[in-house]
Amino acid sequence: MFGEKTIEKSEAVIERRDKALFMCGALHGRRRGGFMKKMVAVLLIAIFAGTAFAQGSSTASVAGMIKDGLFKNEVRIRQASVNLDTNEKLLLYSEFKKEPWVPFLVNLLIGAGIGSFIEGDTTGGVIALTGDLVGWGSVLIGISTYASAVYDNPYTTRGVGLVTFGYIALAGTRIFEIIRPFTFTSRYNSTLKGALNYFEGLSIVPAVESGMAGVSIGYRIKFN
Repeated sequence: MFGEKTIEKSEAVIERRDKALFMCGALHGRRRGGFMKKMVAVLLIAIFAGTAFAQGSSTASVAGMIKDGLFKNEVRIRQASVNLDTNEKLLLYSEFKKEPWVPFLVNLLIGAGIGSFIEGDTTGGVIALTGDLVGWGSVLIGISTYASAVYDNPYTTRGVGLVTFGYIALAGTRIFEIIRPFTFTSRYNSTLKGALNYFEGLSIVPAVESGMAGVSIGYRIKFN
C-alpha cells in the first residue's frame, strides 16, 4: 500500500510538473508571438518612414526643377517623378498649375504683355510688348509727321498711312494678348501633367493595419 501511494504521488508530481511546463511554454510562445508582431510593426513603420523621407526629398527636387523652368527641365522632371506616388503628383500639379484669368485681364486692360510676364510667359510678353511699342511708335511718328506737313498743305496725307499701320498693329497685338494667356496656360498645364506622369482617375494607396489578428499590409483605392 505504501508503495502504491508513493507511486501515485510521484505520478501526480510529474503531472503537475508537465502542466507547469506546458503553461510556461504556452506563455513563452504568446510572449514570443507578441514580440514578433511588435518587431514586424516596427520594421514596417521604419520602411514606410524611410520611403516617405525619400519621397519627400524627391518631391522637393521636382518642385525645384519646376520653379527653375518647366519646359527646359521637362525630361529631368519626368525621370524624377517616377519615384513619386499619385498623391504627391497631385499636390505638385495643384501647386504649380496656372490659371489664365489674371494674365488675361491685365493684358486686356493694360497691355504691353504685362499679364504674360506675370504668368511666366516671357516669349508671349516680349511679342506683345514689341507689338505695342511698334504700334504706339508708328501712331506717334505718323501724328507728328502729319502735324508738321499740314501747315504747308491742309490736304496732305503724310503720316496718315503710318498712323493707320500703328492702329492696326495695336489692334492685332491686343487680340494676341487676349488669346495668349489661354493658349500658354493650356500648353503649360498639359506639359506639367505629362512631366509628372500624372493622370486623373483612381490611385492605389498602401496602408498598414493592426488588429487582433496581427499586423497586415493592405491597399486602399482612392479617387484623385
